[in-house]
Amino acid sequence: MQLNSLFKHWSYRIFAPGTLLREKYEALKLLLSFDIACHEQMAEFQDLLHDGQREDFAGIRQRFTVFSEQVAGMIDSLDIMDPGNYTSLRSYHKKFDFYTRFLLAPPKIEFAPPFIRSLSEISTKSKQLGNKAKHLAILQNELGAPVPRGFAVTTSGYHYFIEYNDLRGAIDELLAVLNINSPHSLNLISERLTELILGAEIPADIEEAMLTLYDSWGGATGNQIYVAVRSSAVSEDGAFSFAGLYSTILNIPRENIGKAYREVLASKYSAEALFYRISQGLGDEETAMSVLIQEMVEAESSGVLYTSGVTHEKIGRNHLHLHVSSGLGDQLVSGVITPDYYVLTREKPSTLVSKKTSDAVLSDDQAVEIAELGILIADFFNTPQDIEWAIDLTGKLYILQARSLHLSNKNEESAENTDHNHVALLNGCERASAGVATGVVYQVDGTHKLEDVPVGAILVTRDAPPTLVKVINRLSAVIAEHGSRASHFATVAREFGVPFLAGITDARNLFEPGMLLTVDGTRGAVYQGKIDELIQKEAPSSATGPYHRVLRQALKFITPLELIDPAGENFTPEGCRSMHDIIRFCHEKALMSMFTADKPGTGRGSLRLVADMPLDVFLFDVGDGISARINKGQGVPLNTVASVPFQALWKGLSHPDVQWKQKPFDWDAYDRIELSGGVPPKRDSFAFASYAVIGADYLHFNIRFGYHFTIVDVMCGENIAENHCMLRFAGGGGDYDHRSLRIDFISRVLERLDFDVEHKGDLLEAKLPSMESSVMQQKLDMLGRLLGATKLMDMVLENEQMVENCVDDFYNGRYSFSQEG
Repeated sequence: MQLNSLFKHWSYRIFAPGTLLREKYEALKLLLSFDIACHEQMAEFQDLLHDGQREDFAGIRQRFTVFSEQVAGMIDSLDIMDPGNYTSLRSYHKKFDFYTRFLLAPPKIEFAPPFIRSLSEISTKSKQLGNKAKHLAILQNELGAPVPRGFAVTTSGYHYFIEYNDLRGAIDELLAVLNINSPHSLNLISERLTELILGAEIPADIEEAMLTLYDSWGGATGNQIYVAVRSSAVSEDGAFSFAGLYSTILNIPRENIGKAYREVLASKYSAEALFYRISQGLGDEETAMSVLIQEMVEAESSGVLYTSGVTHEKIGRNHLHLHVSSGLGDQLVSGVITPDYYVLTREKPSTLVSKKTSDAVLSDDQAVEIAELGILIADFFNTPQDIEWAIDLTGKLYILQARSLHLSNKNEESAENTDHNHVALLNGCERASAGVATGVVYQVDGTHKLEDVPVGAILVTRDAPPTLVKVINRLSAVIAEHGSRASHFATVAREFGVPFLAGITDARNLFEPGMLLTVDGTRGAVYQGKIDELIQKEAPSSATGPYHRVLRQALKFITPLELIDPAGENFTPEGCRSMHDIIRFCHEKALMSMFTADKPGTGRGSLRLVADMPLDVFLFDVGDGISARINKGQGVPLNTVASVPFQALWKGLSHPDVQWKQKPFDWDAYDRIELSGGVPPKRDSFAFASYAVIGADYLHFNIRFGYHFTIVDVMCGENIAENHCMLRFAGGGGDYDHRSLRIDFISRVLERLDFDVEHKGDLLEAKLPSMESSVMQQKLDMLGRLLGATKLMDMVLENEQMVENCVDDFYNGRYSFSQEG
């Protein structure tokens, strides 16, 4: 919501005699529109940093480009109003623009050869490869582990593919408008990005290099060799798992290798992969896709080995956990089946502790063989491992993947020590991801789509595929009939801290939609209702990931405000230390230039209001706003102000129960300002004044209360259709959290006054629709009381309960909430 009717009614009332002043007025209008837009953008930047929102870096870069252009527009407008006086502002703007773009820029792109590396050539020092390919190569080359032969297309190949098809601009344009919290936006942008990749051409030198290496295996001599084409993106299988979010294409013959390569590249832009990457704060270029191509293993059995437990259990982190299925393991990791389950000791020789099988496809000796190789791998990498393996028809064991095991980030020991007397509806469930959460059951069926899952729901489902990731930010917990802690979704659930219970037979009949449940992923239990004793009060995120690091550094050149005192010695272009400083400087100097200019035909500019209240106000009459003739050097008595909206708002501001801390006005300083041609000397009251543009039925009021400011734009006349009231409130002396609490208070009060309210961080904008003048005046009276009451509330409010209490107090007639009041 923008104050787009700013000074709407000036154009036919003022400045007809003077072209120069008319140009100044038009420049001020433009400058103020830029000012409004810049403050909205700064509030959105703060939301991205503080309020848990995520946006692709392409969107942030585009957002900054628009913001920087708006700041430049303010400088241009100020130069029209006061030409030649602030030329150095441009160099400071250029400097802050450069620093911020540098911080937000993607990493350096390499798209030169080599495009292909065989596993035997890859070492720990190899660059341009993801961890999947690198770890398998290291295990083969340094540990001698059995790994299917293969090669990798490097990230240089990916960047060359993008550059060859000139796709980067189109990709960034789509990512810039993506809203990952909107299922429609996520699916639409994903579809368009995927189409771009699938419709692109593979450079001939990449495709030829892939086929040359494939043919070296003997596949071109008539002995058809099928391959698996697998993702191995940068950032995958490391601190961020990306588990199951990229494609693996199996049983690919020679003629389809290029097509499968392109499909794996396209999976980088699947809806769930986009949601995960952006939620984790990673940029598109820094998650470049390398692709691993390996000979297929004709698997008799396969599965996943965890070399540690992922939750605290009696048999937990000091044991190995082996999950087994027949044939290929794709159904196991996709959460479609409940696998056989073995527990083994971690010491060598490993021994079998327990097993739970439906139709055993693995001998005990084979289970021990897998466990002992897993111990070697975990010791080699010196961290617990999540290992995918397969045994072929001849009984030979192969390692298909090894990555760090993602453990639950919940405080499980604290949760296990919590006492309560509640009886569980279900106990002994498989604990795939720890933590405790409460919510209402939601099930996906013909009429209830996954995209419509409400925030805070407990999803009860048959399977737990990786596609659930795209709504994981809306889930309190997940209960699945199939799946296990070894599934890809379980890995992601642990990363996001979402409790997940798997392998619960008939769960969809046990837990009907609408039931209120508490899911205990730490104990493996489900309770009816909300169990307050179990709900853990999670500490707020430390916000130390890559997204926050980059954004926090960039915002140092955007949002801090050094130029607080307009009369201070540092209130100069050279004193600017951020874009916010430039915005503040331009706004202050523009208003000063406008309000100290002579109005044509009068020989005077703005006039000071004389009223019994310590708010310094200068008035600029644009037509019938002042009923008496005021001589130069005289103040304007309150009773001569004929502006209906001004008087209504002032009535509220001056209500006897609104407490004002009195301070004397230096009339001598004011006289010196007048005598010096309207330019205030430093440290005089004029620099801290409020400004009001008034007409008989119009008011544009820029009100300053210490470190925050308010703009009120009102039309209050006989024409109901034209009547409106718009409010903008921002800033304050408190920290961000306390300023936000004050905004919450103001929002709730305004909503009761029938305002439409929008707020972002510590910026609030509100609009009152058309209404009769008498009703509008009543609303303005209450608005004045509200503005007077909130002067120092950002120093007082501590929590939401205080906000709620203060709203009730306000409507019971309390209009002072400062520490003095």
